[in-house]
Amino acid sequence: MRFKYSLLATALALPLLSTASLAADLMVYSSRNASYIKPLLNEYALETGVAVNYLVSPAVELISRLENEAQSTQAEIKKADLMIASGAEYFWMASEKGLLASVQSSTLSENVPAHLTSPKQDWFGFASRARTIVYNPTKVKASELSSYSDLASPKWKAKLCLLTSQSAYTQAFVAMLAKHEGEERTAQIMRGWVDNLAVAPFGEDIQVLDAINQGRCDVGIVNSYYFIRFKRQEPDTKLKLFWTDQKGTGTHVNITGAAVVANTPNQAQAIDFLEWLTTKEPQATYAKLSMEYPANPDVYPAREVARLGKFKMDTTNLSNIGMHLHTAQKLAKEAGYP
Repeated sequence: MRFKYSLLATALALPLLSTASLAADLMVYSSRNASYIKPLLNEYALETGVAVNYLVSPAVELISRLENEAQSTQAEIKKADLMIASGAEYFWMASEKGLLASVQSSTLSENVPAHLTSPKQDWFGFASRARTIVYNPTKVKASELSSYSDLASPKWKAKLCLLTSQSAYTQAFVAMLAKHEGEERTAQIMRGWVDNLAVAPFGEDIQVLDAINQGRCDVGIVNSYYFIRFKRQEPDTKLKLFWTDQKGTGTHVNITGAAVVANTPNQAQAIDFLEWLTTKEPQATYAKLSMEYPANPDVYPAREVARLGKFKMDTTNLSNIGMHLHTAQKLAKEAGYP
């Protein structure tokens, strides 16, 4: 399985600060764009005197790299101390392979809600993004909208735009839908979505937003931060978000998270960095950079995000995404969801 990324991918570990006068350092593997994580790593280095190096690559490649490092006996090779990634499914994969360390921390327990945390305490969300409905209010009334499953209703025939089923966002979202609705009902919902498509599914959320803005469809499903980015590009757009399933399980969320790599010799320093990520100042910094929601409930989201309004989020533990990911892929194929 392979996903598209609009990331800076590099095979080199890039030092953020000079290590000449520092006593220790950390290596962070990240699937998150360097522009989002570099300010955090620099800030931690300045506060602690610990140099932080990083490598950016797609999550599946990072997991493969961690596997190879776990099997390597070459002590001179600098190995990862932490993994940062977008998508709980990737942490679930890494955890299943025994690549992550369980961390018992009162700081993490206080700062990160339980549903954004691994049941095994081996990964922790430090930000979340909501995946919800976007619509054109000149064609659709908010009162007509309700749930993800309602978009399979015949009333949305030739009015729906979606991301391709090959997208990691779609697969994670459908995996959680399968958890809630069961396989038979989820397959039925996806068949309804396919029947209601106005155009072929897109590869990027921005394309979904653009299609609705152009009148090619009336409703779609996107990540909340893409809606903010689109509004920056198109300040006169009339598009609005609708918080989905507010009378049910709540709006689906996924994470940007972090984990300590198993058997790192720098475990204490790695845990310190992980805890630091969930504290107020780093949370606020990352929230402004990414337009995601801070995991720490005591930290307010960035102003543009707060303007989207409050909503009830699905608080089902995100490990369920990983557990139902294969089912989601199978059901999408059976439903003819491209």
